[in-house]
Amino acid sequence: MGQAHDVLERARTARLEGRYEDALRDHLWFHENALAVEPGLAGVRLSFALRDWIYLAEQFPLARRALQGLRDRDTERMLNGGEGTGPGLRELFRDIVAINSALGEERATHDLFVRMDIQMPLLARQCADFALPALVAAEDFTLARRYLGDPAERVRGLAASLNAYTEELVKTAGTSSAPALLSFVLNYTKEVRLVVEVLRRQDDEALAEQVSRAALDELKSDALRDAVEREFDSPGATIQAMVAHARANVTEH
Repeated sequence: MGQAHDVLERARTARLEGRYEDALRDHLWFHENALAVEPGLAGVRLSFALRDWIYLAEQFPLARRALQGLRDRDTERMLNGGEGTGPGLRELFRDIVAINSALGEERATHDLFVRMDIQMPLLARQCADFALPALVAAEDFTLARRYLGDPAERVRGLAASLNAYTEELVKTAGTSSAPALLSFVLNYTKEVRLVVEVLRRQDDEALAEQVSRAALDELKSDALRDAVEREFDSPGATIQAMVAHARANVTEH
């Protein structure tokens, strides 16, 4: 394990032991410095680390205010970035979206994106994929539709990524890859549902049906298609499958 990962584990231990100030100090360090030390922790930084931060905030309100403070600082950086574009500002927006999601404050993402749409439309277009869930949550379907692009092309791209990932897993084989595949299936269905909901809320039922069919037709594997269709028909089926797989592994060992 590297230094950054150790700091995150230390934050978790401090929280469990009731040393909340120490835990917050480590969370702040991890969020600000982890990628410089261990670039491979990008996903952890915006998922598990923020989840643990929220756990801390439930017991130590100062932790929530600190996280909101980081969000507000980064929001100012975004808005002061002018009409600049590039990976730096896009990743900064991704950080803001993840923090707002962890805080349950998706409306703040919507409000920021509305300002970006007016003040910095080129950057808004680069960041739209990250913003779409918040736009839908805010029921701003007109703005969401404008940044959705070609829905059919979007779903084809999502399906191609899922096909490629599945093919790669088949090569490496093993049932240990099942949770990762199920996670991708879950994300795929969420993305497709997002597209379909925007279209339906904009009274484009025909295109919504076309996209729904394409989301299945574009998948190469029958088993993959069945898994996606099951999640479409019964939301939560993928989570249940992941839990069942985890329990089976525990039983085996």
